[in-house]
Amino acid sequence: MLEWSWGNNTGRCHRILFGLGGTMMMKSQTELNSSLDATGYVFDAPLRLGAKNLIKGCLGDVFGKTILIVAEDPQLGWYDAAAPASVEAVLMEMGATVKMLMVGAPKNHAIDAVQIAINSADEVIFFARIGDQGRFKSQYHGPCSVMSYAINASMLASGYGRLDHGAMTALKEEIDEITLGAQHICITCPLGTHVEGSPGHSMANGDEVIVSRYPMGIPKPVLADGFTGVVKLAHYLTPAGSKVYQPDFLELPEIVTARIDGTRIAGITGPADLVAAFKKHYEQVAAKFELEPFHIDSWHAGIHPLMEYDMQASANPSRWAQTVFTNPRVLHFHTCGTGPPGEICWMVIDPTITIDGIALWENGRLQPHRFARTMDVLRTSPELANAFAAPIDEIGLKDAI
Repeated sequence: MLEWSWGNNTGRCHRILFGLGGTMMMKSQTELNSSLDATGYVFDAPLRLGAKNLIKGCLGDVFGKTILIVAEDPQLGWYDAAAPASVEAVLMEMGATVKMLMVGAPKNHAIDAVQIAINSADEVIFFARIGDQGRFKSQYHGPCSVMSYAINASMLASGYGRLDHGAMTALKEEIDEITLGAQHICITCPLGTHVEGSPGHSMANGDEVIVSRYPMGIPKPVLADGFTGVVKLAHYLTPAGSKVYQPDFLELPEIVTARIDGTRIAGITGPADLVAAFKKHYEQVAAKFELEPFHIDSWHAGIHPLMEYDMQASANPSRWAQTVFTNPRVLHFHTCGTGPPGEICWMVIDPTITIDGIALWENGRLQPHRFARTMDVLRTSPELANAFAAPIDEIGLKDAI
């Protein structure tokens, strides 16, 4: 089903629903508000604050602008309806004209209806996985988009959605300077990961996304070239979200060790059946997209102290990986393919990342007070400092290794 809506700065909005049979139904904004109010979301103050944080932090003044919200069908089990609906309501309050398009699951090509909708918009917000597919190279042309990793109303209304986006962006930029300007970086984890090397001295190292991420939760990737060591892998191999393939994850019930030499996976050791499954998974994904299977592109770790994933990773490992990566307890490598982002991710839990002798991440906790650059950001944002004093630890792995 495709869903369109439009509103204007008078606060009026009508939504047209196109069903599979081509029939058309229209609901007034009063009817929509009534149904949304029954959910307890749209008129909830924290949710409004999260919506405003997204809009003001990523788009700024929207008065008189036409904003397209691309929302994924909630029946697919990733995004809910309440988060995009709340942003729609706040946009209208701020004087924007709002169009909403409901889309299905991601595909490995552009969707014509999405491009048509983008053509008539000044700004685009994605509550849909298709927005993440184009984070390095967009499938669509038009305005730069906002990609929401707050996948439901609970996340948008939480500290994750409400923590000041401008302060998080400033923190991210300083972490970029620290990591990409380092002389030496060492990565370890409780399972025995030990990787070290240098990112070089150029801020050009590591590709940056072309979408506006919300919430801001990840720094610029550090290229793998120049790093060597071993990565202890458990839980799952997961997709990067840029391509669609099946099976899209591989469970690792026991530890598999990957030896890396710069951009090359130089060896895999572990239980024989898992090593065989590991190699088969890489070869299948690489063959589907004509990629170099055992190539490593880059890595980075989460920086958002209030990111919480309160579902079990095992319920949907791909959704887990593509949502939880902004928590500082998670570092991920991009692998399989020579261009960003690579199609298979390694998730390393509770990393310690030591930069020129100082641990900026320690056992999965970001320590911004240890560097002058990041400490300056905390001084200007007490809200951010308070968040790092009481970070969220829940990442959906209570029953895992």
